Amino acid sequence: MKMKRPLLITGIAVGALLTLGPFIGMLLTFFGMHRAFQTLERTGMKDPGALSADIGTVLYSTAAGLVALPVGLIVLSLCIVLLVLDHRRMPPPLPQNAPAADNSPTTPK
Repeated sequence: MKMKRPLLITGIAVGALLTLGPFIGMLLTFFGMHRAFQTLERTGMKDPGALSADIGTVLYSTAAGLVALPVGLIVLSLCIVLLVLDHRRMPPPLPQNAPAADNSPTTPK
């Protein structure tokens, strides 16, 4: 199975970003709870539906962050392994000081 290097490097970048999911989820949880407390301050306990809607949004952002972590780790690990395997299959580089092959026809002097 021949993989393209740019695809593997893109997979590594995407995997690395997905592993940041819990941090992004926690940041969104912070802002969501701030909004929930603002709703609680504004309406009091007169409208518990608005408060529960805000808390529901917070739970979704937390869950999304926690789901992104294992997916990101799987993508990241898989792409790193495939990149290493692809690198091992590449031919060795040519030496820098090797004489160039002269394929031009020789002319007698």
